[in-house]
Formats: sequence, structure tokens, C-alpha cells
Amino acid sequence: MIAFALSGGGSRGALQAGALLALLERGIRPQILVGTSAGALNAAFLAIDPTLERTRQLAEIWSKVRRESFFPRTNIGLWLNMGWNFLTGSDGLLSSDKVHTFIEKNIPPQIRHFGDIKGARLYVTAADINWGVLYLWGDLPEGDLVEALLASSAAPAIFPPRVSAGHQLVDGAVVASVPVAIAAAKGATEVYAINVGYAGQPKPLTRGAINIANRAISTLIYQQLLEDIEEMGEEVLLHHIAIDSFQGMPLWELGQGAKMVEEGYRIMQGYLDTPAWERSPRARSVSAPDIPPPPPGAVVWQTRRRYR
Repeated sequence: MIAFALSGGGSRGALQAGALLALLERGIRPQILVGTSAGALNAAFLAIDPTLERTRQLAEIWSKVRRESFFPRTNIGLWLNMGWNFLTGSDGLLSSDKVHTFIEKNIPPQIRHFGDIKGARLYVTAADINWGVLYLWGDLPEGDLVEALLASSAAPAIFPPRVSAGHQLVDGAVVASVPVAIAAAKGATEVYAINVGYAGQPKPLTRGAINIANRAISTLIYQQLLEDIEEMGEEVLLHHIAIDSFQGMPLWELGQGAKMVEEGYRIMQGYLDTPAWERSPRARSVSAPDIPPPPPGAVVWQTRRRYR
């Protein structure tokens, strides 16, 4: 049973769309889709009808998406919104109303609950910031699809948490950035994990408070991915495709969708053309020679998971 596990990544979800297109062109069709954040949007769109035609539609959506689809059109509007919400103590720097509109526009009106999806089994994650629990939608047919996608897309600090039955829910990547373990637990025997988020790429310096916070969170949750891959049993064939392109883009940087779709397609084609014995499911790890000299008085601690 084939599963696609789709990471979060904001605007870099376009890379995922290109990678999915390459998979479906090769006749690799999922029976299970598990998604987080932007990956949840892609997973939901494809699960409704996991065909090549619909995947092409997804790639077309990402090719045409623009900044104003999710955020204020101009930098002035963006920073005014963020500044005002910060000063007034809002739960998010930006409103999620446009995200809601985007979801409603691209999910057919007759598909309101997980039980309405007949193409492939869909699972969506979100995290409860007060209890530290990862919640999973998909097992219960009455689960509200739009609410689950809004919760999974609530990037911490940027968008306000989605409140449901007293729970404050945010982007599921906070707990599981690439939900490979969920795919395996749901019966997948082969998992294509398309990771367009942080995947261990070194970066000399990170600037800006929001970027630093995002980088810190990404580094933390990346460790969970390493553990999930380490614990993946031999009965599951794992393909971990980390797409490094377009790293460092702000969450609100949109408009390069067409190029990103092409790049995701190219990288997945390259992976599929690689002989099976040359592929590695391992997440990228920084090797000791790549690490810059440590700060004065410190040494590099080469943990089993982090450095190979």
C-alpha cells in the first residue's frame, strides 16, 4: 500500500505539487495521503481524486497563486497588519481569513467531511499548543475537513491558532513535520515522504526575529523526523525526498509558483531515475567536516542521530 507523506513548507508547497506530478506521471498512485500544513492542503486536494489529471490541476493552482491569495498585497500593508496585531495583543500577526477563502475555493462544496472523500484515505495533523498533543483527522468520517485544514495551516505566531472545543490548534509540523510514522502506522508498506521544509540544510547566519524563531522551531522538529526515520521498520520501504530549493523564502513570498513546480518535478524525476540501490531514505545530516569551528570553550557533540 503506497502512501504520500507531505511536509509543511508554506509557499514551498508548490515544490511538492511538482514532485507529486512526477510521481503520478510514473503511475505511482497513493492509497493513503498524510499531510501537515501546506502538505495538508496538497494532500486533501489530491485525496479527493488521486489521478494525473487532478495532480495537473494542483500544479496549475500553485503556478498561479500570488501573494494576495494569503497575505496583504504590499509590504507596507503586510507590516502595518503585523505591527498592529502585535501591539494589540492578537493571537496571530496576520488574519487567516484568506487561507480560509483559499481552502473553500479549492475544495468542492460537496466535500465537507473526511467521510465524503472516496479517492484515497486522507489524514491531517494539527498540534494542541496547551497540551502538547498531536491530533489526527481522518479516522472518523464526521471530521470537518475545512476545520482540520485551517488548524493544520495555522503557522504559529503568523496566523492565530484555530480554536475548536476549547483546544488551541496550530500547524501540525510543530510535532511532526513530515508525518512518515503516521503513514506507516496506517498500513502503508511504501512511503514517499516529500519534505519541502527544513531538512538539515546548514545556513551561516539567520537574521530577523521571525526568521530566527522559525529556524529554531524547524531545528527542533527536524530531530523528530530523524527519530521517525530511525525507528521505521524494515517492513516499510521509505523514500525520503528532501527538496532544498528556494530555501530561506519568507512565508509570504509567493509568485514563483511556476518555477517551483518545475523544480519539484525535476528533483522527483531525478530521484525516480536513480537506481533503487543508490537511493537512501535517510534524512540529511550534517557531517562533522561540514560543521564550522565551535564557539570558544565548546566542542561538537556528535550524537548518533544528528551527525553521521
